[in-house]
Amino acid sequence: MTDPTWLDEGLQHIWLPYAQLKTAPRPIAVKATRGSRIILHDGRELVDGIGSWWTAVHGYNHPVLLDAVREQLELMPHVMLGGLAHEQAYRLASRLADKLPGDLNRVFFSESGSVAVEVALKIAMQYWRNTTGEVRPKFLAFRGGYHGDTFAAMSVCDPEDSMHALFGPALAKQYIVDLPTDEARAGEMDRVLGEHRDIAAVIVEPMLQGAAGMRMHDAATLGRIRDVCRRHGVLLIFDEIFTGFGRLGQCLRRTYPAWRRISSRSARR
Repeated sequence: MTDPTWLDEGLQHIWLPYAQLKTAPRPIAVKATRGSRIILHDGRELVDGIGSWWTAVHGYNHPVLLDAVREQLELMPHVMLGGLAHEQAYRLASRLADKLPGDLNRVFFSESGSVAVEVALKIAMQYWRNTTGEVRPKFLAFRGGYHGDTFAAMSVCDPEDSMHALFGPALAKQYIVDLPTDEARAGEMDRVLGEHRDIAAVIVEPMLQGAAGMRMHDAATLGRIRDVCRRHGVLLIFDEIFTGFGRLGQCLRRTYPAWRRISSRSARR
């Protein structure tokens, strides 16, 4: 079966993500989706093991989700939250806040992972301005980390081995250290935070650095990060875009019982 005409025509007018257009393989034409499967134009089926870049966590075409989307589109597809309110967003915020630990009780909606990281970084800077009047424009992140494709998010990614190394000259310079998987590495993080008072927050992908090659780290590592942040009074941001909402399954609580104690509560001072 030959490729559909829309593929040949459209391929001349589209920028493909994470690809060099001259050397990238020809994309595979998709006809439909069902459950965990992607149905190709030629009739073959693929099992989508990456959940459409980890966004289709409930599978495709789930009837409950389809009905909810259809009902919402017919009622009200979108209303901005600037000066206006609608029940769906406010009820969702309340439901999400109810699942958060400790006194974390507010939600800021954003449209992508990169933007969510940008918002978190801005909130951290704003925190210091509002509470102490300090301007803290820097962040500490970890080698192997990946936090997004917009400019501030790129600046807290691994500066050498990430896909964003090409943009280094245009990015803000941040403090990058090894994950404190042992006390020696925790000492290095402690030293950097102690010497530099311009750091607003530390940002980490808890439990798993996905883009770095699925590198796991344990709850003890997060505990060291939390302890160093508390010692220096620095904010801690958990970037759970890749790992949140159960995407790591129940392995966290089975493998790392301390996870409950080292939860997102660490995000506050």
